[in-house]
Amino acid sequence: MSNVPVCANVDMPDPWVIQGNGVYYLTFTQGDRIEIWSSKHVEDFNHAEKSVVWKPEGSGWAPGIWAPELHFLGDAWYIYFSGEKPGQGPASHRTLVLRSSHPNPMDPSGWQFMGPLQGVPDHWSIDATVFKVNDELYCSWSGWPLGDHSDKEQDLFIAKLASPTQALPDTVTVISRPDHDWERPDGGKRGVNEGPTWVSLRGFRGLVYSAHGSWTCDYKLGLLALVGNNPLDPGSWKKRDAPLLMSERSRGGPYGPGHASFIVAPDGEACICMFHCTKNVDDGWDNRKARCIELKAKDFSMDAPHCCCASGEGGPHIGGFLGKAINKIKSL
Repeated sequence: MSNVPVCANVDMPDPWVIQGNGVYYLTFTQGDRIEIWSSKHVEDFNHAEKSVVWKPEGSGWAPGIWAPELHFLGDAWYIYFSGEKPGQGPASHRTLVLRSSHPNPMDPSGWQFMGPLQGVPDHWSIDATVFKVNDELYCSWSGWPLGDHSDKEQDLFIAKLASPTQALPDTVTVISRPDHDWERPDGGKRGVNEGPTWVSLRGFRGLVYSAHGSWTCDYKLGLLALVGNNPLDPGSWKKRDAPLLMSERSRGGPYGPGHASFIVAPDGEACICMFHCTKNVDDGWDNRKARCIELKAKDFSMDAPHCCCASGEGGPHIGGFLGKAINKIKSL
């Protein structure tokens, strides 16, 4: 089974999946809370165990919780997400952090609200992710250009972390701007780079990110390869000219694949890509379901053509079927 909703009746924008404790953990945008779901099967969360691990009441932050990500760092679990300041709406989004030292992240009693990520500018930011390069911890996020409140452009930022909750302020750097036409919705009047996620495969290491308008069927995944040794140097990053994954209206749905997370096979030759998309062309922000397809390492090469998320067979560059990837991933 492949490229079908992992939960048939639940919208799952911004799905984040990770392996741990013999299961797959899944979290996604639910607005007023953070839930973690668990399942033995990455393509089937229809009967998942579910746990509400945090609500914003009493934290000084309002509902408007977007894109939670679950990470295990050192000896603790962390959730990075964005939230709104009370009464200030989406323009007030900042990166927030939760921490749990409990081995089971499904246990709500273990979670502690750590507040905003420290050391980053007090400026609009969403979709924070963390990753290690050469045993050093980094955070990347999507944000408006510093000093710009027009909501016309979202860039990708990076900073080195002194700890999971503290960035080094003098390392904050812009590593990607939406400079390709396919990254720019509204006739090119806006530019969107968001949803960065670190992926390391054979022949590729870098960030997969989302581009164009998440409210359109032209939402897609792009590639930003780390080709140098210093992630804080913008010159160490190279953007691929072609998207990684997109939809094609002539091929049918689903449409607008974006905000992906990845489970990489032990040999680094393939990965499971979980992303959200819509069933119909004009669904906008409605009906965003999480799906899985297989992508191969060669799909991430800088000269590869884009993959299409169409669920039917036939034609070039369709994402492969999930079973092949599952057979390679034996860690559960």
